[in-house]
Amino acid sequence: MVDFSQYAAPAEEWLEFEKTWKPPVPPPSATPQEVRDRANQKSAQFFANVLGRPETGLKVIDHSVPTIDGAIVPVRIQSPVDVGSTKLPLVISIHGGGFFLGNLETEDPHCRQLALHTGAAVLNVNYRHASEWAFPTPVNDVWTVFNWIQQHAETYNIDPGRIFFSGVSAGANLAISIALSALQQQTLKPVRGFILSVLSVVHPDYFPNELIRNGKASLEQCANAPIISLPRMRFFTSLYKPDPQHPKFSPLLLDANAFAGLCPTSFHIAGRDPVRDEGLLLEEKLRSVGIYQTDLLFNKVQTTLQIYPGLPHAFMSLPTLPSAAKWRQAVQQDLKRYIAASSGGEPTVNGSSETH
Repeated sequence: MVDFSQYAAPAEEWLEFEKTWKPPVPPPSATPQEVRDRANQKSAQFFANVLGRPETGLKVIDHSVPTIDGAIVPVRIQSPVDVGSTKLPLVISIHGGGFFLGNLETEDPHCRQLALHTGAAVLNVNYRHASEWAFPTPVNDVWTVFNWIQQHAETYNIDPGRIFFSGVSAGANLAISIALSALQQQTLKPVRGFILSVLSVVHPDYFPNELIRNGKASLEQCANAPIISLPRMRFFTSLYKPDPQHPKFSPLLLDANAFAGLCPTSFHIAGRDPVRDEGLLLEEKLRSVGIYQTDLLFNKVQTTLQIYPGLPHAFMSLPTLPSAAKWRQAVQQDLKRYIAASSGGEPTVNGSSETH
């Protein structure tokens, strides 16, 4: 049994930030779609103003990826220029927003910065969202894009054998879903690393409370936390309509060895977050993979862990917070480390957990 409750006390930087922060309140008469459109527009402008939206040094291409059901998934590829004939590693960026919020424009500043600071091409995916599209449509969309880019890597000067995933919140849930599908179909080899931030990996009704000492699970401890409270999380889940025990929504319920063969994975966890404990439990589960297997070296999953004590879910969506900048730098460092390892450079951390 474990107890992660020590990470929940509000951080000093959050207490200072909260003195002047006013959470957005949508008009009471607005439809969910109107709320989403307004929130996406404001977020895109805010990120562009704070992070910048650099135009030089990048080649930006928009494309529409056809789906098996006759729809399209808009994607945007941001690639560093002046790389000659060198094939670029690729990070597939999957945004958060409760499967409801987010689009190409809200993620554009972050993806541009990621490409410029790491030297990787970045594929920004605008999967279909709730409430118009329910589970598993977003999972299928990301899977379609994953397969499409491997088939068209040459067109975009991308190395199809060096692909990475970065997912935040709902996007991290989708990234893990892709990992499971690829493991089952033995097509994970091109993926060389996952970076998962504030991930939700189990339906709240099926959280394994028996693993938490003294009943202090984050779902209860942080139920009224800012940004994403437990009621708001349940609202987003009600729009998404997942099968609550399906492994592509609740992968935490799987046996550890379902993840055998998974590539190195980084976890970024907020301490004052209702989904804190499920992310930490999944990291522990991945570290346990292979312990009882004959071929330990093959099955062992390498992990790194960074905790942001006292910060709420999606704190990185408030880019003026000091820890939001630390998160961006940490994600870039994770990616650069994975890229170096995939090129025969410095090795990744072997089965370790680092907490900051």
